[in-house]
Amino acid sequence: MTPEQHARIEQRFQEALTLTADQRSEFLQRSEPDPQVRAAVERLLAHCATQDPSDPLRDRMAEALRAMAAAPQTPLPQTIGAYRLLRELGSGGMGTVYLAERAAGDGVQRVALKLLHGPSGDTAQRRMARERGLLASLDHPLIARHIDGGTSEQGQPYLVMDYIDGASLHEHLTQAPGGLRERLQLFLRLCEAVDHAHRRLVLHRDLKPSNVIVRGDGAPVLLDFGIATLIDADDGPARTVTVAFTPGYSAPEQRRGEAATTATDVFGLGALLFDLVTGRRLSELRGRDAAVPVPSASVEAGALRRTLRGDLDRIVSTACAEAPGERYPSVAALADDVRRHLDGQPVLAAHGGTVYRLRKFIGRHRLATAASVLAVLMASGFVWRLNDERERAVVAERTAQAARERAEQETQYTQASRKFLESVLAETAPDEVRGAPVSVSALLARAADELQADTRQDPRTRAIAWLTIAEVQDAIRDPQASLRAVDAATAAMAQLDPDDPELRARLLGARGSALQGMERPEQAMAAHRELLTLRQRQGADATTLGRAYVQYIASAIQANQDQEVERAIQRATAVLDAAGEAAPELRLELAIAEISPALAVGDLPRAERHLLRARAMAAPVWPADHPGRLILHRLAGQLRGSQLRHDQALREVQEGLRIARTAFGERSRNTMEMENELGGIYHQMGRLPEAVEHSERALRIGVDLGLDPRLLAKLQIDLASVYGESMGQPERAIELLDQALQWLQGYGDEPDVQPWRMRALSARAMSLVTLKRDAAALPDYEAAMALARDHADSKQLISIQLRMVRPLIRERRYERAQQLLDEAEDRVAKGPAEHKNFVPGLLALKADLAFKRGDLALASQRVRQALDAAAASPAYDPLMIANVQLMAAEIAHARGERRSARELLEHATAAYDAGLPPGAVQRVRAEQLRRKLSG
Repeated sequence: MTPEQHARIEQRFQEALTLTADQRSEFLQRSEPDPQVRAAVERLLAHCATQDPSDPLRDRMAEALRAMAAAPQTPLPQTIGAYRLLRELGSGGMGTVYLAERAAGDGVQRVALKLLHGPSGDTAQRRMARERGLLASLDHPLIARHIDGGTSEQGQPYLVMDYIDGASLHEHLTQAPGGLRERLQLFLRLCEAVDHAHRRLVLHRDLKPSNVIVRGDGAPVLLDFGIATLIDADDGPARTVTVAFTPGYSAPEQRRGEAATTATDVFGLGALLFDLVTGRRLSELRGRDAAVPVPSASVEAGALRRTLRGDLDRIVSTACAEAPGERYPSVAALADDVRRHLDGQPVLAAHGGTVYRLRKFIGRHRLATAASVLAVLMASGFVWRLNDERERAVVAERTAQAARERAEQETQYTQASRKFLESVLAETAPDEVRGAPVSVSALLARAADELQADTRQDPRTRAIAWLTIAEVQDAIRDPQASLRAVDAATAAMAQLDPDDPELRARLLGARGSALQGMERPEQAMAAHRELLTLRQRQGADATTLGRAYVQYIASAIQANQDQEVERAIQRATAVLDAAGEAAPELRLELAIAEISPALAVGDLPRAERHLLRARAMAAPVWPADHPGRLILHRLAGQLRGSQLRHDQALREVQEGLRIARTAFGERSRNTMEMENELGGIYHQMGRLPEAVEHSERALRIGVDLGLDPRLLAKLQIDLASVYGESMGQPERAIELLDQALQWLQGYGDEPDVQPWRMRALSARAMSLVTLKRDAAALPDYEAAMALARDHADSKQLISIQLRMVRPLIRERRYERAQQLLDEAEDRVAKGPAEHKNFVPGLLALKADLAFKRGDLALASQRVRQALDAAAASPAYDPLMIANVQLMAAEIAHARGERRSARELLEHATAAYDAGLPPGAVQRVRAEQLRRKLSG
């Protein structure tokens, strides 16, 4: 046991001794969450029961405490990791929090260090890893920031957070109680923090006064998301790694051991609200299984009791309802009701009739109501003067009635949507999910099923509900489900008369985004173009029109319509300029859109300028962890990779992956794409095991998400290039490529799949060559070259031509090999500067062809030229240079230049040992040459 547990044992033991034997068990269950502490206290109480009852109470306590002191204790370390412990701040069922400090620059940083009780077993490690990941995903000024974590020398995991200098909630209420309105405003800020966490799919699960620190400026800060769990995590809420909760503030479902939902945190906030409005501790008033009492019945002051009676009683009772389905559907709904009470409006938790609402109206407008009553009394003497006004009043009343009917109709739509949303959220209640994890995708699927089955709603409400589902599905990057919802919304809107242009605009935007997510850029452009035309016809404001341009530009980028992208950017900028709109976020997105076309044409200086400009614009608009920065890091990684600045590219893509995981979770399209980007960077760097790890992970995520087969084919082609080109596993590469080509076959001659078919054919041919199946590889190469010519892809055509030369040489088709080399050399000479990167490989193949034809002098000359070109080329990494060195060593050996051959082989072998797995083709060739030189 830890010293903190021993301290609590003493405290609980002393408290229990003041109770009767019948009361002690219930007291321990209610007041102490740690089962080890409870068991120790029960043993001490049993020990006391065996002593002489005539002994004074203090003697029995002393005897029991001596027995407890004899137990072994774990000394508290002075330091943990880089942190020096100063003093204990508090202790709970999971761990003890200390004030600590560490050196930071020229000063000292003070932090709160939470040390988990018990040794660092597998469960504790998983719990701490989860806790650290959750805290890192939260970025809110009212939530304590995660800083660091690890395991102490004694094997206990720890977590380091911001140290919040302030008082706990009840200490604050004692020192500066303030008025009821001030306390309710403080409560609304707590709701804001919890709502932020819920929007990031994170639960708190242990909301209690000791987890709220009020700073000197009056701002409350939430602590200890340590027993929170991701709503949409793989292991799900039903498999939460900790079941700790605090008696008095825990929801009924927690006490029953059921899964926590957002309703659990609504209960916790309701319990905090009870403490705030009454000034009392709910833990002192509420038994283990008792319901939360009514606030007004829990205070003695008559004035406060009258203030609490009514709305605040109803709000607390609704938030703390025993059944999760009877609570507020969300934290935002609870906060809205508190705001309505503060504004003197009827609260939704109340079910009062006309008298209740009239009383609320008078409460909000006391002066105006008094004046109106006085005016009525005065007017009673002049009724005869009102006859002429009567008809006009009737007309006005009819006009007002029509307006009310329109407003009521809108309210009905809103209420219908709200009821639908509440029914969807109710699916997360424990009695509904029955312990099964509920993901966002599953929740949306249930909502779609429910909406499909319920045909009682009017078409407009159904259209809005389907569009909402479509937009959320698009936000979590599930384009197929989004498109199905769009189709359902389209069917509902077909029944509207007249058509609603605003809903039509939402429909076109959602359709375009879904098609874009399914890699159908031409169709996406058509939908977004129609949206743009609709907005222009509507005379939409500059910001709305600019947003439509941004959507259109995104699909045009995917369609490789670079000129159209540039024109649309210019038009959108002109629209904003003409209206004098600052629109910083829109302008930032337009600036980002300029990077891709420059990268596509290989204009790296222009891409660099646009990237630097976009980053400068992003600084005041997006915080460091904003999801929008994901695309900036991705484009920066692609640019740095094209510049062969691989270390910088790696840092950019790693940061993009971190943001993707934080903002969208482990299983998202964004995370998948960044994993694949990272695999590509590692491949370029020759770090092959890491390349395979991240590329395989990207493929697994894509399969789990059920993505479109053409997307999975692209992932498999990327992964196959690693296995086949570098890892020496051609069988695995061919397996992946066969599946990819089969998937792509289903898309016929669609333009956007042809480049990927070309890559797959070329990669499969390379793997066949590795397996010495040269004759089988040549048809794949020929088909890949035809596709490259059809798409005027000069760079890919040169690459395929050069790869095809070696199997042609082995098949003794020297003339065809020479023809391809000449064509490639001509294209390199006439192409852009980046084509010069092909020169070393071109020269090496010329050397190989001369070698096989028996012209050793020419072969030696060409391979020396190839080595010089490779050493001077920034495109050639050590493994690529090693391949040329190996060829040079083989030629030198054939010429009898054994010393030169050994030196070249030694250099090549060193690179292979560092970068290639055992069994790679190059290593086999090198070993064969070594045996020849040794003999």
